[in-house]
Amino acid sequence: MGASNLGHIILYSILNAQPRQLCDRAYLPAQDLAARLRAASAPLFAVESRRALASFHILGFSLSYELGATNVLEMLDLAGIPLRASARGDLPLNDPDAPPLIFAGGQTATSNPEPYGPFFDFIALGDGEELLPEIGLVLEEAISAGLSRSAALADLAEIPGVYVPAFGKRRVVRRTATPMPHYAMALVPNVETVHDRLTVEIRRGCTRGCRFCQPGMLTRPARDVDPQTVVEAVETGMVRTGYSDFSLLSLSCSDYLSLPAVGVELRNRLQEHNVSLALPSQRIDRFDSNIAHILGGTKQGSLTFAPEAGTQRLRNIVNKGLTDADLIEGVRTAMRHGWRKLKLYFMIGLPGETDEDVHGIANTVEMLRYEMRDIGRLELNLTISNFTPKPHTPFQWHSVSSAEFLRRQKLLKERFAELRGLKVNYTDVRLSAMEDFIGRGDQSLAAVIEAAWRAGAGMDAWFDNIERTYGAWTGAIEAAGMGGRYRALEMGSWAELQALTPAQRQQRCSEPLPWDHIDSGVSKQWLQEDLERALGEQQLPDCSFDSCSHCGVCGEGLGHNVVLPAAPVPAIAKPRKPPNNQVARLRVCFAKTAEMALLSHLDLVRIFDRALRRARLPVSFSGGFHPLPRLQLALALPLGAEALADWFDLSFSAEIEPERFLELLQPQLPPGLHLNSAHAIAVHAPALSQSLVSASWRLRVALPPGEINPKPEEWQAALGELLVAEHLPVASKDRLGRPKQKDLKAYLLDLHWYHWRAAGVEIGLESAVEKSGRSLKPNQLLQLLEQRLDIPLMLEHQVRESLNLAC
Repeated sequence: MGASNLGHIILYSILNAQPRQLCDRAYLPAQDLAARLRAASAPLFAVESRRALASFHILGFSLSYELGATNVLEMLDLAGIPLRASARGDLPLNDPDAPPLIFAGGQTATSNPEPYGPFFDFIALGDGEELLPEIGLVLEEAISAGLSRSAALADLAEIPGVYVPAFGKRRVVRRTATPMPHYAMALVPNVETVHDRLTVEIRRGCTRGCRFCQPGMLTRPARDVDPQTVVEAVETGMVRTGYSDFSLLSLSCSDYLSLPAVGVELRNRLQEHNVSLALPSQRIDRFDSNIAHILGGTKQGSLTFAPEAGTQRLRNIVNKGLTDADLIEGVRTAMRHGWRKLKLYFMIGLPGETDEDVHGIANTVEMLRYEMRDIGRLELNLTISNFTPKPHTPFQWHSVSSAEFLRRQKLLKERFAELRGLKVNYTDVRLSAMEDFIGRGDQSLAAVIEAAWRAGAGMDAWFDNIERTYGAWTGAIEAAGMGGRYRALEMGSWAELQALTPAQRQQRCSEPLPWDHIDSGVSKQWLQEDLERALGEQQLPDCSFDSCSHCGVCGEGLGHNVVLPAAPVPAIAKPRKPPNNQVARLRVCFAKTAEMALLSHLDLVRIFDRALRRARLPVSFSGGFHPLPRLQLALALPLGAEALADWFDLSFSAEIEPERFLELLQPQLPPGLHLNSAHAIAVHAPALSQSLVSASWRLRVALPPGEINPKPEEWQAALGELLVAEHLPVASKDRLGRPKQKDLKAYLLDLHWYHWRAAGVEIGLESAVEKSGRSLKPNQLLQLLEQRLDIPLMLEHQVRESLNLAC
């Protein structure tokens, strides 16, 4: 997940461009790796430099989810760094024993840092593109001067946008920066990640004014990126990264007026390179034929709209600015352009919501299906989220109820049970209550966060962890003596704000909030006025395209809206498919060693695909709706196995010399992938799989701790028995999971004895390989040896020394 975060890619690029600074990255390991690190007393380390995190001067964490602080504590503990800022001492920063400065940034940290304050030395509020280099300069001077931790923090606190919790609450204004799309292409992972594509920001900030939306309030003003800059960034980025997909990013892409022009221009330029465009959730009232045309490319992705509410009255309350006519026209446009499955997002629990509004969600689904009956069957995937009030929004004073969430979910489940072809996902109400409790809390909740982490909370955004998460958090809340406070929030009063008079609401809204000292630019008075407008069902226009709403953001400090006029939409070029003619074909021998052994077969294919794109080689593609490079790898390796002489075939649409191919492709491959040789073969020669004869393996076999290693003669006898046996049955399962037996005798060509050691042996395996790819695999050989030696065995290391081809 972390590797896909655009913010950390941009900041990584910017910081590494600064003189005398090294920026590396680290991610939260899964539970199995965390356990291995602790068992080995090995500290958590950075990805590129392999340095222990505690050896850096400063560590920054992205905090973008209310329950995400437990992940931060886990990483600090794995790094051997005290969890609380107060426990990190006051040594000079240039002392080798001084712990790093620990800070956080991100939406959650900016909106209300108080629950997390005791764990961080400082908080970076708002955009980091300009703020973090400033922090780096101050820190460099502090280290050179030998300043103590407290003295360095005093200097950092003078930087606009830096909040030091230990110094007490003071007014701090968040920072804003101009988007820098060319910094978005520095990191390309070797494994598949979520959102595995180039992402280029086209607009930062949103002024739509949806009253539930915290990002829309915390990222103002709106700042458009010049269309030509976007086109250049995508073109450059696709070559530099080798990605086959890209995404244009904004909180509301449809409000970027040049989206149709940019999209059509990019599709015209890139269509023969087999590239596809993806966009995040669309404003359905701006989804037109131009946007429908640019989405997808060689493959059509999913399409997501967010009506949020099921009735016009409730959409007016939240200032969504959508009508039923907008919904019908947007869905009709999508279906006319080939989409039959759409995703829709709705929320329950919004201020002013009644049962009629909840039923309105089901009514909206039925209406859309009815209106689309002349085009075809509409399949919908719905997500029903529970509204959680957020700081710095007009609804920050709202109260919700877990019991009411459950009742409303039941209403919808009863309605949806009558509809076919509908998938519905609901957010767990227990998660929503915990998010609300922490997200609108104060520093007293730090003890709860730490106790929840010690009880096993972590990765709490993953729904499959909900039982562990809920138990850990509720136990921590009770232990801190806050159970009554939590249950009161969980029960909620729901319509309390509506029941108050305007004067009573004004009194309620004037009460201090834990995050009042964080100046987002949007004034608290304006938020209160907008709450009154919401309760009166009044809409507010988008100030990017209409009159100013006087929220307080625009000015010298945070800047003003930068809304660029729509660029002219170029003519749609005649469709051009990637080249599929086959002019040349190379057979390539390669090695896959060291860390590359940990790549899966599919990840290896992706690496080659991206490297070929970066090298700009004239690769030939297959035909059909989803063209793919004509790349064939000989035989997939088991995960963790090295290879010294494996093979792949690659076809080209133009002539290329083998030496030139090696010269262009090798620099694009990561360490551990080495091209041994390449030679030309006939374009229509038999497939590589038809040329495979055998595989040669070298295996290091180990025993579990406590097991006694058999003597060398016992091992050799077992190997001899396998060679002379008439049958070699091993247990396996078919595709349906049913047990079956396979006789592998036909695949065993030879076994080699290398040497014996106290913890195991090293042996060699020669296996025949069928044209279908079937062979005797190392793990199957281990099963056979376990049967004869009557001991458990482990594959400590496996190397396929060669894949042997027919002459």
